[in-house]
Amino acid sequence: MDFNNVTKGKAIPLGIIIIVLTYLLSGASSSILPFVFFTGILVGLMKHDNITESAVAALLVALIGSVISTIITSAIIYISYGSTYLAYTLTSSLYLVILYIIAGAIGGVIGYYIFNELDVKH
Repeated sequence: MDFNNVTKGKAIPLGIIIIVLTYLLSGASSSILPFVFFTGILVGLMKHDNITESAVAALLVALIGSVISTIITSAIIYISYGSTYLAYTLTSSLYLVILYIIAGAIGGVIGYYIFNELDVKH
């Protein structure tokens, strides 16, 4: 696996944009886990050359997208409720970021296998 092949192309920026936009459009209060999983599948479909490249690309998308979503949530909570509630939210959001990263990587692997089952010539 070459890391330059993983980051080459438009799959990672497109996946990050999808995660952030679905987070903003769904209302900042809902869970983005299904969106991260679905975006991982899309990235796995786009990075279909190697299973490790698909998983790592989806993992990077999930990591960056969930960190950006957490920063947006933290800013909104700090402005709305203050620093006391922000400290509680940051401790609980650490677990969610880890869960989103795992879901994104699993989605990337599933996307890789979906592409192989479609039997598309590339």
